[in-house]
Amino acid sequence: MSQSFDDPLEQKVDQVKEKADRAERANDLEAEVQRAKDNIDGLARDLRRLDSFAEELIFYDDVLTRVFGDRRIDAVDRAIQRTQEVSSISDEEVLDAAENRETTELTRSVEDAQEVVRHARSETIDEVRSHQGDWESEIEAARDLNQIIGGAGSDFDDVIRDMESFLNEDIWNENRSIDSLEAQWNNLTEKWSQNAGKHGWEAFKNEYELSGDTMDILRQFAEQGTVRLNEVTNDIIREMKGIEELESAVRMEIDTQ
Repeated sequence: MSQSFDDPLEQKVDQVKEKADRAERANDLEAEVQRAKDNIDGLARDLRRLDSFAEELIFYDDVLTRVFGDRRIDAVDRAIQRTQEVSSISDEEVLDAAENRETTELTRSVEDAQEVVRHARSETIDEVRSHQGDWESEIEAARDLNQIIGGAGSDFDDVIRDMESFLNEDIWNENRSIDSLEAQWNNLTEKWSQNAGKHGWEAFKNEYELSGDTMDILRQFAEQGTVRLNEVTNDIIREMKGIEELESAVRMEIDTQ
């Protein structure tokens, strides 16, 4: 009687244990699949981020080399090569790595490539800013001179404003095409060249063969808006009167205070 009662019970216990083992294995497999999926998704995000960094790098490299005509820095070539190596990973390699829990090594490789690209991007932007600073210094000098010779509202005044806008806004807009930026800058620099005598004090001095004393008075006038009569010699007045823009722009008044 006891034997007939125990046998079915033992069988039932064995069946329950077997089901529990199968469920545990199924859960382990599901967790393993989920881990692999998460690793693949993470790797895909890192690769997309690397691609975005590389696009930004190429944009600023084109600004440097095509817009400003400078040479490509060495770090860019290394970054492009590193990106190509990492991006050449096949789908099969990714799946094999995921199955064998080896995606960590691939992720490190992608993250390393990201750092290489970011470094090259930073160095390239520094070079672009150097060109920007050089041009802004020239534009500032041209603006000061342009105010004295009555150029406010002139075509060259428009060129100055357009160049400032280009240097401060356009070349940093990564949505702009390089072809359009290159054409725009070529057009601006062509207009700039057509006004060579207005580029600043030295260019103005050389074009009209002005003396150092006259240039000192003009600089003082630009900075302070006035000069004292005892500082202006007949030679300086004669030189100023010989230049149409100065003759009509500079006025001499007596301060009665």
